[in-house]
Amino acid sequence: MDKTKVIIYGCGVMGRNVAEALCDKKSFEIVGAVDIDPMLVGKDLGQILDTPRNLSVAIESDADSLFSRVDAQAVVLTTTSHLKSVLPQISQCAKAGLDIISTCEELSYPWKRSPELAQDIDAIAKENGVTVVGTGINPGYLMDSLPLVLTAPCLRVDTIKVTRMMNSARRRIPFQTKVGTFMTPKEFKTKIEDGIITGHVGLLESINMIAAGLGWELDRAVELPPEAVITPNPIETGLGLVDPGNVIGLKSVAFAEISGKKVITLEFYAYAGVEEEYDEVIIEGIPKIHEKIIGGVHGDIGTVAMTINTIPKAVEASPGIKLMKDIAAPSCAP
Repeated sequence: MDKTKVIIYGCGVMGRNVAEALCDKKSFEIVGAVDIDPMLVGKDLGQILDTPRNLSVAIESDADSLFSRVDAQAVVLTTTSHLKSVLPQISQCAKAGLDIISTCEELSYPWKRSPELAQDIDAIAKENGVTVVGTGINPGYLMDSLPLVLTAPCLRVDTIKVTRMMNSARRRIPFQTKVGTFMTPKEFKTKIEDGIITGHVGLLESINMIAAGLGWELDRAVELPPEAVITPNPIETGLGLVDPGNVIGLKSVAFAEISGKKVITLEFYAYAGVEEEYDEVIIEGIPKIHEKIIGGVHGDIGTVAMTINTIPKAVEASPGIKLMKDIAAPSCAP
């Protein structure tokens, strides 16, 4: 079996998790790593993994230099959630002829939020003959690709509602911080308003992907401000014991309407100690479909898996920005 040669661009928590998982796959080979953190540059990538090992892959700060020396086919880009910030890195990778699989949430459906940036990225990708895909567990799968696949046996779809209920205390520390864990309600409100924390990113991207997949022209799509979830009792989190009255996570809701009717509703709950974890899709139509994943899909593991399993499909796809609905459905790669 020919191995797909991969570069890890961004060696933070998610990049390291992807690298660790790739080490256990026989169809991939890590041939390079990039990060700007001076504490990481120069180290062997394998030495910063949860299970240290020697990979003989030094983490470098100069991506262009690495790209010029290393024979690779794809880059796993795990640096930021925001398209504007990741654009220079995408351009850099594309000009090196590398297919790009990114966990940037805004890249999962960039045409509505950032149409000009999307056009630029699409043009750069096509000019250099590469594919650019934004993926992850959500957006990328649970709240967009999966609902679309579940509509396949439907003759008609009237509405779609997706609910993700997750225990944030089981997630990585940066995620727990992003959902406001350990803050006072006032701190949460201020930091959300100031953009210091963002809560979940990607609900509108998921809504627009569903609509595009079904050929729906939406009148409007709205994401409501995240709401803090306050604990009535002391509860343990990855950031420590949260006292009663403080924040243990959040609720985010987005919806879309056609002719005044809600046709897509996405509800995202992430807080410590939820009573039941699950992922649920309810499709009203002919026939009605109700799918529920008991226990839910672990977000970090799921994002790592979706990223890795999308690599072969991105390499096979035609050049340009591709949405998860546009490429062959990923499956567990060997």
